[in-house]
Amino acid sequence: MPKKILFIITKSEMGGAQRFLYDFTTHLDPNNYELLVAAGKGGELLEKFEKSNIRTILIKNFSNAIGIKNIQAFLEIFRLIIKFKPDILYLLSSEAGFTGSIAGAFCRALTKKPNKIIYRIGGWAFKEPKNVLIKKVYLWAEKISAPFKDLIITNSEFDRNLAIKNNIIKPEKIIVIYNSLDFDNLNFLPKKEAGKIITSKINNSQFIIPDSILVGVIANLYKNKGLIYLIFAMAKISNDHINAVIIGDGPEREILKKLIKKNNLENKITLIGYVADAYKYIKAFDIFVLPSIKEGQPWTILEAMAAEVPIVATNIAGIPEMIENEKSGLLVEPADPFALASAIERILTHPSLAQEFAKNALKTVKNKFNLTDMMRKNEKLF
Repeated sequence: MPKKILFIITKSEMGGAQRFLYDFTTHLDPNNYELLVAAGKGGELLEKFEKSNIRTILIKNFSNAIGIKNIQAFLEIFRLIIKFKPDILYLLSSEAGFTGSIAGAFCRALTKKPNKIIYRIGGWAFKEPKNVLIKKVYLWAEKISAPFKDLIITNSEFDRNLAIKNNIIKPEKIIVIYNSLDFDNLNFLPKKEAGKIITSKINNSQFIIPDSILVGVIANLYKNKGLIYLIFAMAKISNDHINAVIIGDGPEREILKKLIKKNNLENKITLIGYVADAYKYIKAFDIFVLPSIKEGQPWTILEAMAAEVPIVATNIAGIPEMIENEKSGLLVEPADPFALASAIERILTHPSLAQEFAKNALKTVKNKFNLTDMMRKNEKLF
């Protein structure tokens, strides 16, 4: 009889957690598992699942703000667990982890059904760039709900060690399973073709790709992504042939636009907005940059590694577990535009070094971050 797994995730807009969930569930054998995905509103994840014939349900009351909606979300999840009767409750992201684990524990106590509760976190919310009080609330939410979870999965040793250091859970109950790529289904476009399509999406007629060296970023426009520091770094690069393209959308868009204008960089940096399957265009970039100030284990770094595009990223969280500094890319400290600008210029002025970094990164991503290993390690937990 197939095992019943209920996946619960806070948001349905596509990000790292949503990408993992989609890749993971669509590679599970439907003969072995009966799946149901519950998610908050706000994005395309549920639509993607419906096209893949995976059952979904909307959680209407997920909210990051403490209030009545948290109780309503708890009741939604509680009723859902009672109705679906999962063998495994698999929770992703902070709000789902807190509310879902408590609801799951209540159901387990009431029904005496020994459903296993697994929590996967892609980056701790208490490390977000927020005020101290909010970060303490997030930390205590993790500590309060941890006893209800049978196992916690992080996607980096950094985040596992952070949980242990903050006494969230016992070391034996937290493990690392890295994000990974399905290499058989990666469809990178050739450099010239990718460049043409990117050009077609740029509204600024003065921003010309064919004559420029292209710095590329793919990221949701959140404060965590540190994109203001890329803007400051580009202002320090004197080479007029080095331009930057940022693919993605989010709440920081207007702030970034104003900052670009304030620094007179309209013809040097362009915000393209959301692009479906953005990874396909990575080969258009001469260098891939991710200037984040808070991360887990970013998918876009994996994709740039697989595309053999040289990488500059920040030396935070799980990134050093992916990129070895001076071997498979360059790592700089976060929030340091001077270091970021220097690293970008160094790679772009040393093509043989860039090529060596890219080849080493490709070897690493194939050996360390492949889908087969990720699936095997997760299914072993079931």
